Amino acid sequence: MRMHHPARLLIASLLSVSAGCNLLTEYQRPVVETPAQWREAEQANTTNINPQWWQAFASEQLNRLMADALAYNNDLNAARQRIEQARAQARIAGAGLWPAATLNGDFTDTRNNASDTQKTSGQLDIAYEVDLWGANRARRDAGSARLLSQVFARDALQLVVMADVGQAYFNLLAIMERRQIASDFLDTVTAILTIVEARQRAGAAYELEVAQQRTAQANARANLDLLTQQQNLAANTLAILLGHPPQHLVLAPAQFATLSVPAIAAEQPASLLQRRPDIGQLEMELIAANADIAVARAAFYPKLQLSLSSVLSNPQPAGVAASLAAGLTQPLFQGGRLEGALGNALATNAELVENYRKTVLTAFKEVEDAATIYANSSRRLQALQHAAAQAKLAYDISQNRYRLGAVDYQALLNTQSSYLTTENSRVQARLDVLVAQVQMYKALGGGWALSEQNTDLSAVGPGP
Repeated sequence: MRMHHPARLLIASLLSVSAGCNLLTEYQRPVVETPAQWREAEQANTTNINPQWWQAFASEQLNRLMADALAYNNDLNAARQRIEQARAQARIAGAGLWPAATLNGDFTDTRNNASDTQKTSGQLDIAYEVDLWGANRARRDAGSARLLSQVFARDALQLVVMADVGQAYFNLLAIMERRQIASDFLDTVTAILTIVEARQRAGAAYELEVAQQRTAQANARANLDLLTQQQNLAANTLAILLGHPPQHLVLAPAQFATLSVPAIAAEQPASLLQRRPDIGQLEMELIAANADIAVARAAFYPKLQLSLSSVLSNPQPAGVAASLAAGLTQPLFQGGRLEGALGNALATNAELVENYRKTVLTAFKEVEDAATIYANSSRRLQALQHAAAQAKLAYDISQNRYRLGAVDYQALLNTQSSYLTTENSRVQARLDVLVAQVQMYKALGGGWALSEQNTDLSAVGPGP
């Protein structure tokens, strides 16, 4: 098909001025004060964290729970839809780089006694804003960066959900172990009460001792009821994280003591910038804000609009009427609108810089917090394991001696109370150790890494 002169002129104009100038400044990552080494965390220069880090705890049931959470968690599914929204917005943002074409048609049918007449006409309009100052390219880049920001936000939320599932599961197992301790303790207290009552009937014990032991039995029963309540609530919390109703949560029998405690070595602090999806998310927001500044600056400069109109009709005339027009618009006075838009873009960028720096500093803190809790909880756990063994031994000895009348009831009561307290403290210390390791995995990014492929904006989003 032969191309008419106006169409050739439009294409030539597009090719000659589409490059234009670019007001987009090169993005610079904000400078953040970064420590040379960790204060508490054990350090290694090369540590590759398995993205499926929860497998290090050696629990098949935890593996299944994580799979359910990643598939059915409602917050994660909502985050995936936010990615699709951002993807659509990125397409919209890049649309300005392409010409806009519209077709208008008209059909006329005239019938009378003299003649029958049918006439069809149409008009094709093509409009294109020449990207003289790079504003449309900046909009495309901002849309692409915000799309990546939502991808990283999904990854950050996924890491939070996985950490929450791990902590909720460990907490549930800890409560179940404490409940078993409380149940066994109630049985023991009840058995001792039988002995005390027998001794009281034989005149070898006072009524005060019976009352004290009955009090201990009632407290043990109340504590067991409280732990049953806490177990149910913990199971409900875990079910919601998995995206299931609490009634549908089915757990296989598991022992808190069988969970492995993995050892984690942290990388150099500077590498944390590449391992945290929340930091990557903010960096994409900064890239988008940097592009928004270019858009605001371009608004001060002239805009060149090209348009091509072609009129077609049937019956067809001798030729097709076509016209090419170019319009140049220069803003002169906008009442401060343009200055306000630029000031807002600059202030937004400055705010994001501070948010980025705080997020990085918070990441350093989270690693140090997890390392501190792990180190001290591990030492506390070792001490409490020894203390629990000794408390159990003392409790057994005092029971036997009390039956023989070798110790008074107060000594039995003291060892009884000490045993329960020490056992609960031991379970809590082990829970703190496991949770600290979950928090360490989370603080280190859980195996996530910001790759060069992820930050290649030219491969994301529409536009030439």
